[in-house]
Amino acid sequence: MHQTAADGTGRWTPYFVSSDPLETSEIVGQSIISHSLAHNSRQKRPATVRFRTASLDTLTFHEMAYSMFGKGEARINVPNMANIYLCEINLEGQMAVGQMRADRSFRPGEIYMINANGPHTKIWQTDGRQMMIKIHQTDMEAALARLIGMPVRDPLVFDQAPCPLSGSAATLGRMIDLLTQDLEQEGSFFDGPGSGDAKQMLLDMMLNALPHNYTHLLSDTSPTLRPRHVRYAAAYIHSHSREVVGLDDMVQASGVSRRSLHEGFRKYYGVTPMVYLRNVRLDNARLMLKQKGVGDVLVTDVALDCGFNHLSKFARAYKERFGELPSETLRNA
Repeated sequence: MHQTAADGTGRWTPYFVSSDPLETSEIVGQSIISHSLAHNSRQKRPATVRFRTASLDTLTFHEMAYSMFGKGEARINVPNMANIYLCEINLEGQMAVGQMRADRSFRPGEIYMINANGPHTKIWQTDGRQMMIKIHQTDMEAALARLIGMPVRDPLVFDQAPCPLSGSAATLGRMIDLLTQDLEQEGSFFDGPGSGDAKQMLLDMMLNALPHNYTHLLSDTSPTLRPRHVRYAAAYIHSHSREVVGLDDMVQASGVSRRSLHEGFRKYYGVTPMVYLRNVRLDNARLMLKQKGVGDVLVTDVALDCGFNHLSKFARAYKERFGELPSETLRNA
């Protein structure tokens, strides 16, 4: 049984309210992505969901709340986040999230980006409420390409550990709160002619505040556009970082001399091309280790998969860059 709450406010739809898992899965799936939903509770009264949606250009905001009426849980399984990123903020309640298994705690006051083109699992463990922002993969990658000044060759993958709303993530959270409140108004400022600018600003904030495998490219705050040969060489490195790559390969990809390539990388990235390659490999390794857990993968396998042939050199470079050994990252994942 479901009911539709009173008329929506501003750009928000009316609340959809239901205690039927199949109906809820269908309605929410139409707005976000196809998934399965199961309610498990010893109470005679099943869990009840409240859900509404608002749009900002091609972004959509989704507010969802669960009422368990005692002990229980709601399990959500998405086989494939096909071409969709989903940014979530836990406003209330205890949840667990993950890919194949919901093995990471997602607490109130934390933010989490679900990656595109992979599975996702969530368990609501108590009454709770969250805000979600649905982003199309093409929009996210276009924003990233604009920020880094080169094409996005490898998939953009966000860190799968929920992070607290502090520092730049706190600013992102306040921006999301401002946008959702503004969309409550009949005369929404951000849903006017400037909606595209608001969308671009929000995506830029997400890419800068939430860690991912391109984060190291955003650390250069120089307003100068990187020359074509620097961008081409960097794009080549990202596309071939798991392979055997030498300086001659980068020179060929860039179309300039070794000297010009060295000067370009030192000016725009602050490191040599080979150090840049090593940093890309280290960042990829850290991302893999944080997404796995002890028993799921070996540090040696990760090192080899990311292009490192000497484990001792890998461990030393990893600790120098991140302040901890690869085994520590794996243990804390």
